[in-house]
Amino acid sequence: MTQSVAMIGLGKLGMPVAECMASAYDVKGYDIAPKQSDKITISKDLHDAVHDADIVFIATPTPHDPAYGGEKPISKKIKKDFDYTALDECLGKVADSIQEGCTVVTISTVLPGTYRKLAKKHSKIENFVYNPYLIAMGTVSDDFVNPDLAIFGYKEWTHGIGMLDTHPIAKQLEDFYRPLWNKEPFFAHGTYEEAESIKIFHNTYISAKVGIANMIGDVAQKMNHINADAVTDALKHADRVIGNRYMTAGNGDGGPCHPRDNIALSWLADEIDLGYDIFGDIMRIREIQAENVAKLLCSHNRDIVILGKSFKPETHLTDGSPSMLIGHYCEQMDKTVYYEEAPSTMQKYTYLLGHDKDYSKYEFNDNSIIVDLYRRYKNDNYTVIHYGNTNQ
Repeated sequence: MTQSVAMIGLGKLGMPVAECMASAYDVKGYDIAPKQSDKITISKDLHDAVHDADIVFIATPTPHDPAYGGEKPISKKIKKDFDYTALDECLGKVADSIQEGCTVVTISTVLPGTYRKLAKKHSKIENFVYNPYLIAMGTVSDDFVNPDLAIFGYKEWTHGIGMLDTHPIAKQLEDFYRPLWNKEPFFAHGTYEEAESIKIFHNTYISAKVGIANMIGDVAQKMNHINADAVTDALKHADRVIGNRYMTAGNGDGGPCHPRDNIALSWLADEIDLGYDIFGDIMRIREIQAENVAKLLCSHNRDIVILGKSFKPETHLTDGSPSMLIGHYCEQMDKTVYYEEAPSTMQKYTYLLGHDKDYSKYEFNDNSIIVDLYRRYKNDNYTVIHYGNTNQ
């Protein structure tokens, strides 16, 4: 069994995953920024981390320009691929430092076609695998040890009986992960391009599904006698087609991955002359939905307080925050926007409840107007608008 593991890139993904791996293996980690951990050994440089490792995991970022984060409109910006500079440089240094027979596993999100180019450029790496995780920020460790799907991409893979037994790396990786997981996932082995597609289209599917749920909320808001929850709760039971997750009308899709992934895929659609661009449409829909909420907030002619600045509850990350996108549109309509707290206890505000959480203990100012995107908050002392419910 593999014993020596290295993780290069100890950010929001790499560190918690490396610490999970330390439950079964000796793990060294390296990052260009100073890091601390009581579960893994932090190496002084990259060579020290990887030179005697059996498996090296690379979690360096593949970022977009910060302007493409999704906290402001991005659908009309020039389309761009991800920036692979850091990943490319890291692979070069790893290739010069690893021992013979070492398996190098990259987990960074890329567009289909990327890793074949990188594998060709860094051909000194004999065993080069793409192994992205389907993990959400804020629940990285829990998602890692409870996977639904494990994705592996290789230079060559023929789908058929017996391939797992003959491929030199596939079984090694399955055996590596089993001591770390609480359950057995579905294993998806394939080519680099297949694995790249599984990862990024998984993210896009979530974005599209959130957009559809919020479309139901918008329709309900603009018509009479519709509670969006009555519609989505029913649709959740259509398991064969729709399923339960991401089917509550509320705030928009967000996070460090999804907005930027759709912009990169929109670039790819043009690059390969796909003939249509659903990815750009998903981003435009996200922005229109945010603007619809902003128009309602601004219609009351008050300063606005948005509760829930982060892209989702239980995290401080504001990357791709849909609440900040709504705030942007409010500011474009010449309204003053505050986040998390009202600056005055005397002034009348319009509040937006941007997270699906319990706000019952929050102290709102007197005569407040409260817009709840998730239709949970009830208090007869205030004017409460359940966005997406006109059947009250």
